[in-house]
Amino acid sequence: MSTDAQLLTREWVKQLVIGEGLCPFAHPVFDTMLIDVSDSTDLETVTAEFMHLLQQVADADPQQLPTALFVTPNVLHDFDEYWNWVGICDNLLYQLGYEGILQLATFHPQYLFEGEDEADMSHFTNRAPYPTLHIIREAEMEAVLASATKPERIPERNRKHMRRLGREGLLKAMPALAKSRVFDDPR
Repeated sequence: MSTDAQLLTREWVKQLVIGEGLCPFAHPVFDTMLIDVSDSTDLETVTAEFMHLLQQVADADPQQLPTALFVTPNVLHDFDEYWNWVGICDNLLYQLGYEGILQLATFHPQYLFEGEDEADMSHFTNRAPYPTLHIIREAEMEAVLASATKPERIPERNRKHMRRLGREGLLKAMPALAKSRVFDDPR
């Protein structure tokens, strides 16, 4: 399973995140980005593996390991459960002393932005084939944001793009999503 999850996640980054321009910062790190897949069905084990990856990223040379995705295909299928776990992971990041060094970005097949209609395509800016945490180096993100033109507009631009693209356009860009859970009813 981990190979399939890793391949589908890599395809998602290439076809949607980079290909549709959702993250203008992803292309330069695509070839060196680590995709770490946990095959565990035990949330405690998954959390320990996540903590290990946090340490691995923090200790690594940023040129060798600029960023990492932690993918959990066998747990956290419920978005609310995932969101609660994200809170635990944020707390662990702080307790491990990585606040100000690393930060997390969240992706889930059933991602829902608060206040948006559940059917709105804007949710797909943060929908991934599997529950995923993106570990980002804050220093590198700050440097990239400083060189970007109007980075504060990226989220709204992405939401508008997903709405224009629609379900058909999204599936045309990445047909493999049809087999994932991203189009399942989120509730």
